[in-house]
Amino acid sequence: MYDMDAIGIQTLPSWGSFGSLIVALLLLIPGAAVAQEADEGPKLEVNGFIKSEYLYDTRQVVTARNEDFLLYPVEDANPDGDDATDTDNLSGFQLFSRIGLGIGDLPEALGADVTGYMEADFFGPGTVPDDVGQENIFRLRRAFANMVWENREVKFGLEWSPLFTLGAYPHTVATEAGAPYNPFGRQPMVKFTLKPGNLRLVGITSWQFDAFREADFQGTNGLDQQQQSALPGLHGHIQYDGDNGFFAGAGGYVRWLRPVATGERFALGAGTAYVAYDTDAFAVRAKGIYGSTRDHVMPGGYIYDAGADPNGEFVSDAFSQLNTASGWFEIEKKGTVAPGLFLGYLTALGSSETVQGSVIAATRTPDLKSVFDISPRLALNYGALRFAFEMQFTNATYAAALDENYAPSGDTDDVLNVRSNFTVFLFF
Repeated sequence: MYDMDAIGIQTLPSWGSFGSLIVALLLLIPGAAVAQEADEGPKLEVNGFIKSEYLYDTRQVVTARNEDFLLYPVEDANPDGDDATDTDNLSGFQLFSRIGLGIGDLPEALGADVTGYMEADFFGPGTVPDDVGQENIFRLRRAFANMVWENREVKFGLEWSPLFTLGAYPHTVATEAGAPYNPFGRQPMVKFTLKPGNLRLVGITSWQFDAFREADFQGTNGLDQQQQSALPGLHGHIQYDGDNGFFAGAGGYVRWLRPVATGERFALGAGTAYVAYDTDAFAVRAKGIYGSTRDHVMPGGYIYDAGADPNGEFVSDAFSQLNTASGWFEIEKKGTVAPGLFLGYLTALGSSETVQGSVIAATRTPDLKSVFDISPRLALNYGALRFAFEMQFTNATYAAALDENYAPSGDTDDVLNVRSNFTVFLFF
């Protein structure tokens, strides 16, 4: 059965030829599951989908995953003359197709019900320069063990970041599921959830994922920067999960980086609030985010201010996060004919500290001032098939300069891209 919580992309290192072996084993699972059931062994359930999407863009765009994962249109290279960025594109993808394996009927452990889940797709190992041409490779996507008691739960493994929020995320046709307005990322984690009634108290220790190696600082990638800080990221959320389809929550995230091995580590943080009302007939969802979420496929990041570090020792006070504020709203109808609408907005706010000297920035598109998105869609559901149409109108505003807080300022230039998306899903 198709898992709507399994939208999006992220990376682990390539499995290489080992992936072919895994695919073959997964094809044998239905027969194995019958034998295991007869022996009262684990219950294995295969699920997933084949996704074929066909995309047309009216101009060049900033993307991940070889044009599939849209962020915003590229800045005009020459607004007053011939512009190579003002060129349309046509593409098609099947790499987001995936297969998952649910594992149940396992013996209890410490009084808890135990389940597991593994999921893989064909998006390959990553999007950094060394991985060019390796998108069509089988890779691990999610994998975790879950222990559930009556009023608490513990999860170990690779799963969606709480900033993505499984109870309130955009169900767009597009692969990016609301990015860059919605934080997008999966993380290796240890997740503990208390469940007093309808409340959910969530605490997580997590690690940055290797899709963000391109968040470079003087040759040290984003993953290594967190690893050499010797501290995990920390999430805390409080949620209300009502019996009538109402879901709401708020939470925060803090992580530490050490960009230079001989320097000091510093902290970055973000906060979010969200709400959803989901019924059999329709759904309404919304979220707001503030802070630094560069490791969740969003703009922002951090800067190093040499003026605040006269001895050049990379002290923590010389680093400051670049904040963004974003929000999105979505409404959709359920059923055979299922229209929907997504709206998203993001603005870059810069640092809360005034720049004193020369700056080294670890950020994506520093002159991007804001992005706005309107995406109407229509899905037609016929049994295992879904035919989906979506139009993404994405406007990006670029600034001519950066102010004393490293925020985009001055004259601006607006760039609009229109993406037409026709996608066919086959669920199993």
